[in-house]
Amino acid sequence: MTYSFKNHDKADVTNLIMAINLLGENLVGLELGVFQGSSLMTILHNCSIKKLYGVDHWKGYTDYLSREPNYQPVYTVSDEDSEYNKLTALHRIKHSGMKDKVTIIEADSLEAVKKIKDKSLDFIFFDAMMDEDQTYNEALAYYPKIKSGGYFMGDDAFCKEQVIMPLTRVLKHYKNVNSIVTYGRCFMFKI
Repeated sequence: MTYSFKNHDKADVTNLIMAINLLGENLVGLELGVFQGSSLMTILHNCSIKKLYGVDHWKGYTDYLSREPNYQPVYTVSDEDSEYNKLTALHRIKHSGMKDKVTIIEADSLEAVKKIKDKSLDFIFFDAMMDEDQTYNEALAYYPKIKSGGYFMGDDAFCKEQVIMPLTRVLKHYKNVNSIVTYGRCFMFKI
C-alpha cells in the first residue's frame, strides 16, 4: 500500500502548497514539527521536492498557543501519544513512494538546526510553536537556513501575540522589510 496525499486538503500546510510550487522545481524544504506527517506528506506529494527535512523530537509537550493568550495550557500531548504520532509519521513516509527524498532529524529543534546548512533551504514550514518565546527563538535560529528569495511559512497565524508578533521581531532583527502575509491559519514571508 502506498499512501497518497495528492490534493490533500486537511493538512496544516494545504493553503501554502501553491506558494511552495511558485518557488520552482527540485526544492529543498524543511518542516519543523512533523507530528503525524500529514503536512510533510502533503508537501511531498504536491510539490517538486528534491529533499524534504522533517524535524521533531516526538516527546510530550504542553501547547499554550491561543487566539487570546491567557498563558494556561490549551492542550497537552503525552510521551505515549507522541510515540504514536512518530510511528504514524514514519509509517506514512515509509509507504509514501518517496521515502528517499525525506530526511528525519529526531532532535530538539535548536539542536537540529545545527545540522542544516545556512542558505540551503528553499522554504520552511514552521509548525512547532507552543508559545511566543519558542516561536521567536526557533524562527531566529532557522531564518538563516533559507535562501534569499525563499519562503518562511507556517501555521497558527491566528495567534497574533504568540506567533505573528515574535516573527515581526525576527524580521526586524534580520532587517527584512517584507511583510508577513496571512490567510486562514497560515502565514508566510519572503527572505
